[in-house]
Amino acid sequence: MFSTRHHRGPLRSALASLLAVGILGGIAIAPRAASADSIDDKRRQAANIADQLERLTEQMDALGEDYSQSLSDQADLAVEIDRAQADVAAAEAQLGQMRGTLYMSAVTQFMHGGRNSTLTNLFASSGGVQDALQRGQLTNIAMNQGSLTTDALDATATSLAKKRTVLEKKRKQAISVGVNVKKRQGAAESLAARYQQLQSTVQGDLVDLLREERSRREAQALADAQKEAGTYKSKYSSIQAKYRNIPKVSARSQSAIRAALAQLGVPYRYGMSSPGKAFDCSGLTTYAWAKAGVGLARNSRAQFNTLPKVPKQLAMPGDLIFTGSPIHHVGIYLGNGTMVHAPQYGDVVKIGPIRWYKVVGVARPG
Repeated sequence: MFSTRHHRGPLRSALASLLAVGILGGIAIAPRAASADSIDDKRRQAANIADQLERLTEQMDALGEDYSQSLSDQADLAVEIDRAQADVAAAEAQLGQMRGTLYMSAVTQFMHGGRNSTLTNLFASSGGVQDALQRGQLTNIAMNQGSLTTDALDATATSLAKKRTVLEKKRKQAISVGVNVKKRQGAAESLAARYQQLQSTVQGDLVDLLREERSRREAQALADAQKEAGTYKSKYSSIQAKYRNIPKVSARSQSAIRAALAQLGVPYRYGMSSPGKAFDCSGLTTYAWAKAGVGLARNSRAQFNTLPKVPKQLAMPGDLIFTGSPIHHVGIYLGNGTMVHAPQYGDVVKIGPIRWYKVVGVARPG
């Protein structure tokens, strides 16, 4: 019995040790598996957040350009209203002067009974056939002049009424545009708040993982952009041969590029085109090309609609790269698949890769 017990003791001890090791091993292995799963889940979560932020950015860009367009419309209307007011004032002054002239003529006729009127003087005989002919000519001129004055008075009054109608129409239009400005500004700010709220939910490990995901996407986008730009470059001559009447690259393009690069690091803000302070995408392109001596429309869509187009395969430094449907983003091409642009809310003017698959057009200022 003793011997049996003696042998079972070590066996039980060994089994207990093995069991303990197994349990401990299980405890040690399980967290590693759980940790790996947890990291993968967080990476997927970070990728999902990055997707949401990109979608919000697209929407904010579109609303931001709508807002910029509304501001531009508002500024144009203000100029038109000033001109219309000046036209009305000039017509009122002219009408007042004409009425005053006719009034004084009527008073003179009344006070002198016509004896000292122009017509009376013209009809007065000075004796002689030549004088009679002269009086006849002058009488016709005077009568015609009176007729023209009356017609001119009527025409001026009619013109004044039309100009007042135009002015009132533009004032109403300005009110409508002002409502649109507020509406679009509110929508853009609402989206910006949603963007900020989503950003604020990113905490702990997700902060680093989201940063890594964004960096990975940016690096991949740059590699893709440069690869595609390389294919364009290798086929430039053959592609160019297919197109005619493509505008030459402006000698001012390098000046525009330098002006834009001088604003690197300036914050993005929709509706802004203020060097050293803030830009939105079209605000930067407008500013940069203005520094080069070329005026552009203030909105990206208007820029695209008013400038000569070139195939994206023939894009050259200084050209404007447009993306979005409808168009809501624009940057200045630098070559090798990159552009300088004011990218999005919460970002700054910087050099970034071109997503060629998103490019809807290329235009050439100058």
